[in-house]
Amino acid sequence: MKKSLFFWLYFVMSIILAVYFATRFITSQMGRGPISHINHVDIISDKKDTDMTPLKMAVGIPKGASIRAIDLYQVNNRIISVPGVKDASTRRLPNGNLIIKTKQHNIVAMWSDGVMFYPLSVDGTRIDNPVEERDPNTIVFKGEIPDNLHDIINSLSVLSENIDYVNMIESRRWDIHTKNGITIYLPEENVSTAINKINLLNQNQKLLSRNIEIIDMRDNARILVKTRK
Repeated sequence: MKKSLFFWLYFVMSIILAVYFATRFITSQMGRGPISHINHVDIISDKKDTDMTPLKMAVGIPKGASIRAIDLYQVNNRIISVPGVKDASTRRLPNGNLIIKTKQHNIVAMWSDGVMFYPLSVDGTRIDNPVEERDPNTIVFKGEIPDNLHDIINSLSVLSENIDYVNMIESRRWDIHTKNGITIYLPEENVSTAINKINLLNQNQKLLSRNIEIIDMRDNARILVKTRK
């Protein structure tokens, strides 16, 4: 008797749940009911300081829009097209609303065309969101963007306060241009060692504050210095 009671109890509960979910599905497909409309879009970024305004504008879904009229693939593409967004995933929740998770580029430097400054991601991606002024003590590149951006940034960090910009010469080596107007010719190899030598000389002898035009580090055996006339 007890087993029979439990059987009928489970049977009735199964029928109720089946009717409930079937009703929700049918009303959703017919464009009726709460889950057939989008009343809220939740946007999440992997960085706390992300400006959410351009992301919200890119979504472009008015409150109460029919879920059947929304192409989630297009929404996701609009989000990815926002400068600074590296990747995004958009999905619909059981309640009919949307959740969008975004991954932002990791900005480590800037690139300049001589007029504007563009953020540079650690993977070498130039973000199409230029500004008129550089961020303080941010290393600026001109010309070719290196493949090993992360490595050269780490090497240059000890001189970041002195660097105006850096540019690659014939895809082989680097020139550093200081804020004091000095050009430093770096070697093709052992770049970190050359930079550390410059940093040590600057700390001990204020090298980068002197009346110097060129510091040639291309010969590992010696440093050539040309003063201004």
